[in-house]
Amino acid sequence: MAKTYSCVLVGVQARLIEIETVVGSGFSGLNILGLPTDITRDMRERVRSALESAGIPIPARRVVVNIGPSEYIKLSRTPLSQLDFAVAASIVHALFQEEEKKKPLVTYQHEILSGELSLEGKLKPVNNYLIFNCLHEYALEDTVICLPTLQTPEEKLDFERKKSFEFSHYCEDFLDIQDWLYKRQCMDKIIFSPPQQTPLLCAQNSADSLKITAEQKASLKETIKILMQNPQVCVGILVACAGQHNILLAGEPGIGKSFSIQQIPHLFLPISSLQKTSFQLINPAFEGWQRPLRTPHHSSTSASLVGGASLKPGEVTLAHGGILFLDELAEFSRNSLEALREPLDNKHVTISRSGGSVTYPADFQLCATTNPCACGYLFSRKKPCRCNPRESRKYLQKLSGPMLDRFCLQVWMQYQEEWEWDIFCQEMVRVVSEETLLDEFVEHFIEIQKEGEQKNKLTSHTHVKKISFFEAQSSHLSLRGKEKISQIVKTFQKVFPHLPLNPEYLDQVLTYRQLGSLFTSISL
Repeated sequence: MAKTYSCVLVGVQARLIEIETVVGSGFSGLNILGLPTDITRDMRERVRSALESAGIPIPARRVVVNIGPSEYIKLSRTPLSQLDFAVAASIVHALFQEEEKKKPLVTYQHEILSGELSLEGKLKPVNNYLIFNCLHEYALEDTVICLPTLQTPEEKLDFERKKSFEFSHYCEDFLDIQDWLYKRQCMDKIIFSPPQQTPLLCAQNSADSLKITAEQKASLKETIKILMQNPQVCVGILVACAGQHNILLAGEPGIGKSFSIQQIPHLFLPISSLQKTSFQLINPAFEGWQRPLRTPHHSSTSASLVGGASLKPGEVTLAHGGILFLDELAEFSRNSLEALREPLDNKHVTISRSGGSVTYPADFQLCATTNPCACGYLFSRKKPCRCNPRESRKYLQKLSGPMLDRFCLQVWMQYQEEWEWDIFCQEMVRVVSEETLLDEFVEHFIEIQKEGEQKNKLTSHTHVKKISFFEAQSSHLSLRGKEKISQIVKTFQKVFPHLPLNPEYLDQVLTYRQLGSLFTSISL
């Protein structure tokens, strides 16, 4: 019996697949077990044609190939056609074991092969090279990874862009199945060269190693100046970025809600190479050096947001480590919005269907915008609302209390006169008015992001003591609401460290979390 291995991606984890082959007596033919019927049929023809093109016809004997574990096959996000190379190599090993006259091939204890075969035996590039960076978890000995050779300049560039770290095991590359067979026949012994860099998941990433260029600082300053068209919104978004808090903007149409949220990615620091590779492990199509930004349409179903029957990742997973932007929040179906509650709290989502169960990471920042009613002018100072009160009530009821409570920052956008600015708006106006102060603020804002503290956690008991004197006025809030206020007060103190903490300070912080009371303040 011959044995080879391959690798598939289940959720965001690499799983080892074992391929066993025996050649025995009985009805002649090639039988592949462990795969769905249509995939088995296609693989059988590709492997047979590839081996014949390499000069290795399958004899008129009973050849049985078993692929397992079956639970990983069912849940695989990797195309199962990439098992072709491992299946063909296992068959070749088994055939050479049966032929006593032939010189035996050099064998490894763990030979991990991946790649789809063409009918002439050529190997096609694999779907995601980052999978093989995760194999160090298995602590395998006497192991070699066999992958297709990258032939075109575009493929090589794509491989180098995705392969930020060396593989954790000795790696070989081959043009086709015949190339692999020739090298196995010519080798007298196994030669290993140890990996020269740290594997992907073992590498340490320090925020201090991130280098911010002058162009990036200039872009950050320009974004702040753009947001200062509405100082209150600028303050809310800066605090949301500094603490990675969920934020909801509400206001009349055309006031700049969506435009303001779209500036948030420009306020974050560029991601590191390690973060980029971890994002590409979830979404191979991810590119660039900004955090992921997902903007699903309001017609999206709950399955598309959290993951559906195919067990593929939904928008909450594709936005992991980045931003999930829900524009026109009240236009989403209530089922879709309620499905977000568990991922927001647990930072992961488990999809359980008849085909199996998969857990994906879902640590994202939720940013949303909404109108207060269908016409958008329910609380407007400029235009009267023309909606039926019953319809306005129905519109707002799509945002349930528990869902609204999960937004740390709830900002009502409106045009404000200078005398209406709070102390934070006044501070930002003062900062933006002088270039030197703005430069200092940008440096301070970058340092806040570099701290790397765990978000949404209180680590200071003295902080809780400081804010205890507004417990009476927050008695109507839930425990989650009080915790959210504690978090945003802490972030406000980081962003504006020079402002004194007093009752007026805390009263004005609460104005950045007012939509819950605003939506219930008027009897509709």
